[in-house]
Amino acid sequence: MPKQSQNEIDQMIQRARPSNRDLVRRDLMQGINSTVSNLVLKLCEYYYNDGTSKELLCLCGTVMCQYKGSRYNIPIEIWLQNDHPNSAPLAYVKPTLDMYVSQTSRDVHPDGTIIIPYIRNWRHPNSDLNHLLNAMSEAFSQSPPVFSSGGSTTPYPTSTASMPTPQTFITNTGPSTSQSYPHGYPQTQIPQDIYRESLQTAVLDKVRIRLDETIQIGNAQIDSLRRTEQDLTDGQKKLQTLINDAQQQQVQAQNYITNLRAKTNEMLEAAQKMPSSGKENSVKDDALITPAPVYKQLLQAYAEEHAIQDLLYYLADGLRKESIGLDIYLKHVRELSRKQFILRATMHRCRQIAGLSVK
Repeated sequence: MPKQSQNEIDQMIQRARPSNRDLVRRDLMQGINSTVSNLVLKLCEYYYNDGTSKELLCLCGTVMCQYKGSRYNIPIEIWLQNDHPNSAPLAYVKPTLDMYVSQTSRDVHPDGTIIIPYIRNWRHPNSDLNHLLNAMSEAFSQSPPVFSSGGSTTPYPTSTASMPTPQTFITNTGPSTSQSYPHGYPQTQIPQDIYRESLQTAVLDKVRIRLDETIQIGNAQIDSLRRTEQDLTDGQKKLQTLINDAQQQQVQAQNYITNLRAKTNEMLEAAQKMPSSGKENSVKDDALITPAPVYKQLLQAYAEEHAIQDLLYYLADGLRKESIGLDIYLKHVRELSRKQFILRATMHRCRQIAGLSVK
């Protein structure tokens, strides 16, 4: 296969107009120069499943694999999407008329779509075409994706003298025609156990995948149970702490009740020992002794006037806090102000009669 020039590659990249031109050029050069493949770059029309088409860059050629001690070149195509390398490339096996795609391959769909894990897990910038080709070579060495349709189940072999150029994407599983693959393949009898080994490998892979899924589900359930157990253990510790605090508070409250009862009994005993008085209000009446009735009247007016001042203050505070309405406030202020005026006039008159200074 003739080697393409850098100028020819750049012209095709420019015509394709990828969004990351420099990254595409670097990735293509690494893929073209890969040691496990022989590829050329083309600019072809790609047809999507919805009927639309688009001109995309395509690497056509073969990728090498080793199977049962023999070397085989598998024909492939790798299509680069416009946002490459952010999106994974589209890779296909391109069997010729004398080849068919393996129906038991875990790496290739029957229509030729390559589904190896490297493509499914494609992540930029950790993925590139060079590593993709190496992954294809390793996967195809374990399970060849195509076989000869000449009655045997041998993978398609080629010599190292030249590489084929894949044609348009056609999957043909019918009998071979007179057209032969450019490299040819040996017509000797191939052991019949190859197909059985391939089938066994596919079954083992499915069983292994199902077993891994079961183990993962079991591990997830175990982790969930462990987290639940830890939450229950933490909750039990918190509940025990709350119970201990409640018990301590109960003991303190019981001590307070005991002390309160003791003090109450002491007060009752002291009250019983005090001498009783014949008059209920003797202490209040004898607390202040005035020399004349005018002084007693002056004292009472003075006390009531100060009580009214305190009441006016609390009424204003209640109005400010919106505890009472304005109409109630004005009603009480009006009554108290009238009474306060009378008390002040009374005090003024009492001072004049008692011969005290009048302020």
